[in-house]
Amino acid sequence: MNKEELHALVQALWGVSLPRVAVCPGHTSPFDAFSEAFFGNRTNWVLWYGSRGTGKSYMLAILALTKASALDIDVTLLGGSMAQSQNVQDHVAGLLRHPRAPLYAIERNITTIVEFKAGNWIKPLPASQRTVRGPHPHMTLLDEIDEMDKPIYDAAMGQAMTRPNARGVVMPEMVVASSTWQNPTATFSKVLADARQKGMPVRTWCWREVVKSPQNPDGWMDPEFIERKRMSVPAEMFRVEYELGEPSGTSRAFDLNAVDRSVVERRPVQEHHKPYDDLWVWEDPVPWGMYATGADWAKEEDRTVITTFRIDVEPATLVRLRSMNRRPWPEMIEEFNRTVADYQGMSAHDATGIGNVVGDLIDERTTKMVMVGRDRTLMLTQYISAVERGAYSFPDTAVQFVHEHRTTSVDSVYNFGSTKVHLPDMVASAALAHRAALRGGWTSTGESVPKPKADEALLPWLKDIDHAPQEPRREAIAGEVVEVEDDDGIGVFWLEV
Repeated sequence: MNKEELHALVQALWGVSLPRVAVCPGHTSPFDAFSEAFFGNRTNWVLWYGSRGTGKSYMLAILALTKASALDIDVTLLGGSMAQSQNVQDHVAGLLRHPRAPLYAIERNITTIVEFKAGNWIKPLPASQRTVRGPHPHMTLLDEIDEMDKPIYDAAMGQAMTRPNARGVVMPEMVVASSTWQNPTATFSKVLADARQKGMPVRTWCWREVVKSPQNPDGWMDPEFIERKRMSVPAEMFRVEYELGEPSGTSRAFDLNAVDRSVVERRPVQEHHKPYDDLWVWEDPVPWGMYATGADWAKEEDRTVITTFRIDVEPATLVRLRSMNRRPWPEMIEEFNRTVADYQGMSAHDATGIGNVVGDLIDERTTKMVMVGRDRTLMLTQYISAVERGAYSFPDTAVQFVHEHRTTSVDSVYNFGSTKVHLPDMVASAALAHRAALRGGWTSTGESVPKPKADEALLPWLKDIDHAPQEPRREAIAGEVVEVEDDDGIGVFWLEV
């Protein structure tokens, strides 16, 4: 089989035409990277470095199915988490639903394994030392290694082995590591540096290699998609994860020009400043207003910050900000609950590391946000993108609030694990309020409901009941106990005193 035949095979089995045009200097077309992983190379290892959203996980699924069904080999799919591994497996399941998929070769297809009638298999595995040291397939596929701990990546390198396939033919091992580069100090950065030093193959492509155009008819990305992303994600994120710029943990997370454009002249209607306790109120709650409140609780030397935005105006406006050093939990929670009650809107708080006893004191309508991992990063990037789009305005008198937005680093947003960086408390609180606005439920107040009028057809019947003669009650005295019996057969007893 040659490359042209491989391209035709993939299109015939899965209905996918892999892009074959390298657009940018030094880049590789996705199909050339795919064919190298299928046929193998001198190192039996390759690193795929691609933009976000350019089909890396999808191509790993196609590679796993094509090579497992054509060459009867075993394949493991390993991601930075079980969810990431399962993402590739979901692509596998989708490809198997294609009308020309070779289902006749499949013995069993369940969530944890695809077994072929020849005896080989495809397995998704979570990222743990125990699982990666288990099976020894012919091919190991690693997705988003930037999210994978380096010791687990190193252990996974020992998985793939040269051995006979299901039909007794000796097949060489192959490892494909794939990722977007977003963390300047994590696993991908180390693997890339090591590969470059040793001269190992690194295949790179960006969104331009997968955008559909007359010059690239096999492209699968809508040109409008990348423009929407350019507008919707933070500028620094687009530079790094879409344009393949090298990440820098010390660079600014917010576009500073966008932050400056968000600042408007506004004086507070109320404020107080005490030692380690500051309050600014730019707008008292109004009944018709819609609000979102976020709370970032003090951890050790940090501050508790409670931020409230009014969100039924454009742009959404900062209306209240409370910042205080760590206090007893009941006192901090009482302040938060009072703010939520006064502004009657949506709310969210940082539930990381607080116990159920403390959590039970917080207003039950409040969204709990555990600020770790991908959920934390997603929450922060959504807020940064909203600020850069001009969705928020900040009073010029919120000097510290604006300063913390200007000085927030990329490193602190992506939580690279360094103890030297810290996400500013006011940014965390504001992002939680934004999350509340996106995902929370509106609170509602009581509303009177007019009593419906009786159906006209029922009025005579109701009148008859109201004016029906009442049967006299029957009473019987039995010693000191009086029994009263009505016509419905219900007896009432009481003790005569």
